[in-house]
Amino acid sequence: MIVRSSRAGGFIRVNRRFSTELGYQACELKDRDPLALVAEEDRDRFQEAIERGEGATSARHRTADGDWVEFDWKVRTKNGQTSLFGIRHRADLPAPEVDVQDSPQAGAGMKEILKEMALIIEEERPGFKCSVLLLDDEGLRVSVGAGPSLPEEYNQAVEGLMIGPDVGSCGTAAYWNERVIVEDIQNDILWKDLKEHAAKAGVASCWSHPITSKSGCVLGATALYNSKPTAPTQQDLDGLAMAARMFGLAIERGYAEQALKASEAERMRREEEMEEQLRQAAKMEALGVVAGGIAHDFNNLLTTVMGSAEIAMETVSEGSEAYEMLHDITAASSRASALCNQMLAYAGQRSISTERFDCNCSIRELGELLKISLSKKATIDFRLSPEPLYLEADKAQLDQVIMNLITNAAEALENEVGQIVVATRIHEVGADELAEFRQPHALNPGRYVRISVSDTGVGMSPETQEKIFDPFFTTKFTGRGLGMAAVSGIMQQHHGAIRIESEPGKGSTFTLLFPPANGVVQDAPSKSQQGSDEEFSSRRVLVVDDEANVRKTLTRFLIRADFKVVEARNGRQAIEVYQAEHDNIDCILLDLSMPDLDGEETYRELQKIRPDVRVVLNSGYAEQDLLDRFGDAPLAGILKKPTPKEVLLETIRNAITE
Repeated sequence: MIVRSSRAGGFIRVNRRFSTELGYQACELKDRDPLALVAEEDRDRFQEAIERGEGATSARHRTADGDWVEFDWKVRTKNGQTSLFGIRHRADLPAPEVDVQDSPQAGAGMKEILKEMALIIEEERPGFKCSVLLLDDEGLRVSVGAGPSLPEEYNQAVEGLMIGPDVGSCGTAAYWNERVIVEDIQNDILWKDLKEHAAKAGVASCWSHPITSKSGCVLGATALYNSKPTAPTQQDLDGLAMAARMFGLAIERGYAEQALKASEAERMRREEEMEEQLRQAAKMEALGVVAGGIAHDFNNLLTTVMGSAEIAMETVSEGSEAYEMLHDITAASSRASALCNQMLAYAGQRSISTERFDCNCSIRELGELLKISLSKKATIDFRLSPEPLYLEADKAQLDQVIMNLITNAAEALENEVGQIVVATRIHEVGADELAEFRQPHALNPGRYVRISVSDTGVGMSPETQEKIFDPFFTTKFTGRGLGMAAVSGIMQQHHGAIRIESEPGKGSTFTLLFPPANGVVQDAPSKSQQGSDEEFSSRRVLVVDDEANVRKTLTRFLIRADFKVVEARNGRQAIEVYQAEHDNIDCILLDLSMPDLDGEETYRELQKIRPDVRVVLNSGYAEQDLLDRFGDAPLAGILKKPTPKEVLLETIRNAITE
C-alpha cells in the first residue's frame, strides 16, 4: 500500500509491504516517477485517472526483478490536491492455506489479520516480540493465532497447550482472566515446563494479558516477549491492555464473519469494512501506548505556562490589557490540559472524574475558544439559560461532546454562510418525548438539563442518522469516524440521552439530556477560612519533581504565599532530605512520574522514615485512578497537573492543618 500525491513528483509514503512487493528500498522510490514503473499499455489509463481526479483504476507495475505486480488505485481530489491510494490487486494475492485441524472459528483470514496487528505492535515497541494465543471451543487449549517473530519451533511447542493455574504466562492469564507478568522466565515457577523452549527461542521475560470479548468471555491471551529479564512500566502495562482490547475486537469480529452465510459479494464487502476498522484500531492502539508519556510531558509544560501566567497576573493591574491576555493564557492552558486528559480517557488510561459545575459557564468559555478556529462564515449564537445549570459530570468529557457537536455543525455548513445555535435550559421531559432519545440506561420522565446544538447546514439522510454513532463511520474524507462514537460513549457514561433531528438541506439539531446535579454548589472557602499567610509563614514544604521548570513554578507559588521551600529533583534526593530534616518538614508535594524511583515508590520509603508523613501527590492521572493505585495509603491530598495556584495553596494548607 502506498499514498502518493501527483503534485509531489514521486512517492511520499511507501510502507514496508510495498517495498517488498516491488523489490525497491523506500529511499529508491522517494523521488521516482511512479509512471516509470507502470506498464506501457496501462499508462494512458493511469494518467487519465490522475487528470480526472476522481474514481478508480488498476495498473501493472514492474518490480526490481523485472516481474509485474498489479495494483488497484483509488483517486481523490481535495483542496486542489490529487492523491492516489494503492493496494495490491486482490486477485493477485495467494489463496490462504486452510489447515483442516484448525478450529472452525480460527480461520486463516483472521490469523493473517492478527499477524499484521502483531507486526504493527512490534514496530511500535522495538526489541519486543508479540504473540496471540486463541482458546478452542471448550476453552481448554490454545492455538497460535499469531507469533510472527517467534521461532516456529517455539510456536509448535505452545500449540495445543492446556491452560491452567500455572501454565506459562499466557496459559495462566487465560485460565484466571488476569494479567500475568513474568520478569525472569528461567527463574519463575510458571515456566517450569516451558523454560527450555523459551531459552531456545531467545526470550527471557514475558508479559501476558487475557483477550476477552465485549461480554467478558475469555478468547485467549496476548504476550510481549523480551530477550532480557525486565519489568514493565505503567505505560507498558497500559499499552499491553490496549493491545488486548484491539486483538479482542479482531478475534470477535473474525468469529462473527466466519459464522455468516452470506453471498460472496456481501462477504467481500464486510471483509473490506473489517480490514479498514482494524487498521484504524491498530492506529488507536499505537496512540494508547504513547498517550501516557505525552500527557505527562505536556501537562508538565502546561504547569509552567499556567503557573508563570498566574504569577505574572499579580504584577499587573486588574483590567489592563496585559492582565486580560494573561487570563486568556491560563484559560487556554486549562482547556489544553482537559483535552489531553480526554485523550487519555479514549486510550483507556483515565477513568471518569466527576465534579459539580455550571454547564453554562463551561459552554460559554468553550464557544469563545472555538470561534477562533471556525470559519468566519459560521455565526455562533448562544441562547443559554439565565440561571446556572449545575451538572455532576466529567467536565473534560462534556467539553469534548460540545466541541464535537459545534465542530460538526460548522463543517455541515460546507464553507457557506450559516448559523450555529447552542441553547441550554431546564426541561420537563415526558414519556412520549423521552422515547425519541437514544438512552442506553432506562430514564424516567422528569426534569433534565437540556443542551442543544443546531445548524443550518446540509442536514443528514435517515441512513446517515442510523450509522452516525457507529465506530469508524464517517462522512469526511480525512475523518477517523470516532467523534460521534465518543459522544455516544460519554452520554452513556453519564446516564444521559441524545436525539437527532435532521433532514437533507434543512440542517440538524442534536439534543442532549443530562440529569441535573442535586444541591447547591458551594463557593470555595475564602482566604480567611483557609487561614492567613502569616499562619503558614514558618511552615516548610518539600517540593519533589524531576522537571526543573515545574519545580521552579511550584516553588514560586509557595514562596509568594510565605511558605519556606526545600526542593528535590528526584525520589532518592527527596528521601535523603526527609531523612535528615523530617522533623522540620510539614508537607511534601510529590510528583508521580519520575525516573528511577517513581512517586509511589518514593512515598513508601518516606512512610518508613515517618509513618504520619503528609504527602500531597501531584500527577496527570485522574483522582480515582490514583486512589485505586495507592489503596488505603493515607495521602494528604491529590492534585492534577496543571494545578491553578489557589487550588495548590488550599490543598497544601489543608494538608498541614489536618
